[in-house]
Amino acid sequence: MTRALTVVCLTLCAALLGACGGDDEGPTADELLRETLATPATAIDSGAMNLSFQLDPEGLLAVGGPIRFTLDGPFAAPRAGELPRFGVDFGALLGGEDYGARLLSTGTRAYMTLDDVPYRVDDAFVTRLRDGIDAPSGRSRGGLRALGVDPLRWISAARTRGTERVSATDTTRITGKLNVARVLADFDRLLTKAGGSARGPSLLEPGLRQQIAGAVNSASVDIWTGTSDKLLRQFAVKIEFFFALGESPVQGLNGGTINLRVRLDDVNKTPAAIDPPKHPRPLADLTGGGAANILRGIQAGLTGGEARGLFGCITGAAGSSAALVRCIATLAP
Repeated sequence: MTRALTVVCLTLCAALLGACGGDDEGPTADELLRETLATPATAIDSGAMNLSFQLDPEGLLAVGGPIRFTLDGPFAAPRAGELPRFGVDFGALLGGEDYGARLLSTGTRAYMTLDDVPYRVDDAFVTRLRDGIDAPSGRSRGGLRALGVDPLRWISAARTRGTERVSATDTTRITGKLNVARVLADFDRLLTKAGGSARGPSLLEPGLRQQIAGAVNSASVDIWTGTSDKLLRQFAVKIEFFFALGESPVQGLNGGTINLRVRLDDVNKTPAAIDPPKHPRPLADLTGGGAANILRGIQAGLTGGEARGLFGCITGAAGSSAALVRCIATLAP
């Protein structure tokens, strides 16, 4: 009888409190997320990033096949008054053609190498980016939080899904729902600062963000955190979306599936040296203006009525990254 009462009490405790003897069961998924994404002890100071993004479109854009982007290389969190430091290789698959570039930041200068020719990003653009970064205090503002982005706001209904091995590290996998509207709002702030000023016009207007978020059928996120150190090792996002007839803000895109995965290696180990290229040319020689023209050209091509011009840039560049960037910059209003 005593044993039966004990079993009943334990069952009620688990049902009402979620965990009886919680110390034995370990932290909840929400607690793991806070430890991983929002504490000074787990701030990401440096590492090597491997990012892959793929859009499988529905509509006329599907004729050109999937759209794919990759980033691969070392990075380090920003120091006071500086940009993040990185030296990454960028790849893109657009309209069946492969494009590539190397993007580099020393913290105070930024560079872009296209078709083996290095270019120096204009100081005005770099200054705007630096002004948009919160000055770090110790390790309390590492990673995305230093850029004014709070990924904790993006995730709900989190739960753990066991342990997995990622880059020779034991990790705990957490899955949850992704709030696309909040993701778009955060990244709009970053893009707006880069494309103009923090007080300038938004690159993703509120109405456009609402329209995109409203088209989402499902959005999930998975996060892999170090089982022992709670350092972020990998995250993945999957979004399925579909626009009602005639409501797509991007010509030729009716819907599709987005898959994004980022893996972090060598987390918080000695950062790789980031050395600037020799004899870079001014990027203005290629774009006819500042680096912001590239972002504004992309915006105009996607949502600003220049879809035909953007398509012409992609098909006419024929695999030349410099030609593609030069053409896109001409679309800027």
